[in-house]
Amino acid sequence: MTPRTVDPAPLAGSWINFDTTATGIRLVDAGVDGGRLMLRITERGAPETAQEALTDGPVTGAALPAVPLADSIDATTAVAFLAEGPLGSRRAILCGYLNRGLLTLDVHTVHPGDARMPNLMYRAHFYRPEGADPR
Repeated sequence: MTPRTVDPAPLAGSWINFDTTATGIRLVDAGVDGGRLMLRITERGAPETAQEALTDGPVTGAALPAVPLADSIDATTAVAFLAEGPLGSRRAILCGYLNRGLLTLDVHTVHPGDARMPNLMYRAHFYRPEGADPR
């Protein structure tokens, strides 16, 4: 049996969070590098502790490799991805999927270095900027 590859191209591009006031991820830049899907995450400032105020400036994390996922065993184009890695001082698991041309992102974070910070899960919805390739 020949292994199938999943084309990550439908996920590529810039994705902007619909909620302009939310903390957390505000921009996802997904790029394809040699057939590999890479994510660059830009966040709005996050609290250092639960009691401290939020910063206004964006925080850009390192590029995270992502695994493109298809919606069936016979499909060859990506409709989702799974990524895991550092996001600031946290460890994050990102589960993203396309839904009617939008990107829905489930974000799960843990703070291994600070037991005072709770583990967190949230869902955010992203759109492509105008003029972007709507694949």
